[in-house]
Amino acid sequence: MKFKHAIHTDTGNYRKSNQDYLDFCLNKQGDAFGIVCDGMGGHAHGEVASKIAVTKFIELFKKQDFTGLSQREVNKWLRASAKKIHNFMKEYANSYTKTLDMGTTLTAILLVNNEAFVINIGDSRTYKLVNSKLFQVTTDQNLWNSTPEAERQDIQASGVYGERANDVTFWKVLTSALGPKKTLKIDTYYIDKPYGTYILTTDGVHDYIDNDITAATLTNQNTTLKEKCKIIVEDAKENMSTDNLSILIIEVKQ
Repeated sequence: MKFKHAIHTDTGNYRKSNQDYLDFCLNKQGDAFGIVCDGMGGHAHGEVASKIAVTKFIELFKKQDFTGLSQREVNKWLRASAKKIHNFMKEYANSYTKTLDMGTTLTAILLVNNEAFVINIGDSRTYKLVNSKLFQVTTDQNLWNSTPEAERQDIQASGVYGERANDVTFWKVLTSALGPKKTLKIDTYYIDKPYGTYILTTDGVHDYIDNDITAATLTNQNTTLKEKCKIIVEDAKENMSTDNLSILIIEVKQ
């Protein structure tokens, strides 16, 4: 597999600091790993949590040889790595008690052995461009998605969900995050046809963009990947994004 990528992050319209952290790298075997984390803005030291998550995952990736590993073994490695980072955060917080309440979301894609594997914790997202349309690979780990389908239908029928901004905010409360004292739920996804374009975003981006407009930006042959990143982030800012904004675009070819 061959890879092209671009990264862009922005403090945004209203925040004083940027608690997002993201990266992309290759290992010695030519495998690729991309990761985006959103430090939890309402918690102290969210920027520490996001940086630890990214740097530690990259470190573990570079040490691992995936040659000959089965799908199950790769998936197991992803989950085990997230748990190692969780344990490291606990040890870190024992030494720096001010960081006990830190937390971060995490979404990442691992491209190995002509396959793609995605891991997700929280509500950052991984998308794939399919037939010029955005397909959301991950599912946000929030109160709305953890509510049984029948109950969600009743709520929607009542007109409560989405009626007021605070209702939406309530249902978007995270049910999982990566941090010393956070409830951790790890979701993994497998993509058997890895070739194409992926975008990984924090909610400061994907909550404020139109999927069709974003897909049109991604398919535009007259702009570079870096320019596409900036255009998508600027679209979100113009739509009054209230958070930090980060995006990673990856093109995967044979």
